[in-house]
Amino acid sequence: MPASTSLFRLRSFNSYNSFVLCSSVAALASVLMLSTALAQNAAPAPSSAAAAASTASAVSTSATPVTGINDGPYAFYQSPNQPDKGGLDVNWICNDQLQKQSFSTSANISLPAACGYPQALTIRPAETAFPATIKFKTDKFAAISDIHGQFDLMLKLLQANGIINQDWQWTYGKGHLVITGDVLDRGPKVTEALWLLYALEAQASAAGGGVHLLLGNHEAISMAGDVRYLNKKYAAVAQHLNISYQQMFDNSSVLGRWLRSKPVIVQVNDMLFMHGGLHPDHQNLNMSLQQVNEKYRSTLGLSKAQIKTDDVLSWLYGSIGPLWYRGYFNAPKLPVADLDKMLQQLKLERIVVGHTTMDGVYSHYQGKVISIDSGIKGGVKGEILFWEKGQLSKAGVDGQKVAVPDAPEKRKDAGD
Repeated sequence: MPASTSLFRLRSFNSYNSFVLCSSVAALASVLMLSTALAQNAAPAPSSAAAAASTASAVSTSATPVTGINDGPYAFYQSPNQPDKGGLDVNWICNDQLQKQSFSTSANISLPAACGYPQALTIRPAETAFPATIKFKTDKFAAISDIHGQFDLMLKLLQANGIINQDWQWTYGKGHLVITGDVLDRGPKVTEALWLLYALEAQASAAGGGVHLLLGNHEAISMAGDVRYLNKKYAAVAQHLNISYQQMFDNSSVLGRWLRSKPVIVQVNDMLFMHGGLHPDHQNLNMSLQQVNEKYRSTLGLSKAQIKTDDVLSWLYGSIGPLWYRGYFNAPKLPVADLDKMLQQLKLERIVVGHTTMDGVYSHYQGKVISIDSGIKGGVKGEILFWEKGQLSKAGVDGQKVAVPDAPEKRKDAGD
């Protein structure tokens, strides 16, 4: 067996162990959640036994019930296998009451702002093909990461920096906006963040620009039914809808199908974007970056047992895969020589990543890596990375652009 193959399998095994550990913790957490719900007589709404159990498992362990919920819309295709052949069923939760509206078609319809997302939405034709293009050219771009349901702060950052106006309309012209994953989990306004990005994607395209939402580890674990980081509001929403949280974003929903059309990795000019980072071992996969994206797309939602059966999947979903890797920042750090070699082989100038939380946007490895998880998940402050005419800068909610500094030796960061 070649040395490289042996190393790949060893690292795949170690990475998978990390994945299994996380999944095992998730399973235990779900059991505890269900036990707590039963103890509190928090039974789900009547449904099939499987759906009821799945919904109950997502209930928060908090003794205080979530009330006064206004959320939505949640739109589901009546014919998920052929969405263009059927209509659309749409749900909102308005002051804890479920409201429904059905449409005879599933595309080019306008959804009213009943509650939740406060603007009307145009539902586009269902996503039917995975994007063929992962390389883009532009004169300017902005990048943000790890929104984690902090919609209000995201909105302030986009408005203060000329990406959108006060009416939430795209004003960045032919520029591109990259979101390097983790819109889901933690915060209380995930739905609003997703719908805004959904709307901006169409607006940017019409203006000659682009919005590129990438999948992060929290999108992946949510699609696999891991609710450890779920805001308790969404456990309550799932109960109102009488489905599991996983079903809220499965392939039968507009947002779920849209998310599944998104890549993990894109290249803008000579910079590569992803959530966690790229480890040199990716070359042992013998796959192009487009093939890596397709592999993720076709396997989202698989169980740990299914992941375990495939060395490639064990690596992709493991601790040194593009969704979880932290080796640019945490020990053992990737040697500079290994990073330089990888960038040279891929003909790149730098890699831009989120995932590892810091207190701002920072430069690492003399500008060859830029970290953009600036702590937005805390809901207090955050920053956006900008590139225009060859120059990098960053800005916060004051809209004042400054140079991207080198990361401090002692940084403030947090977990996943």
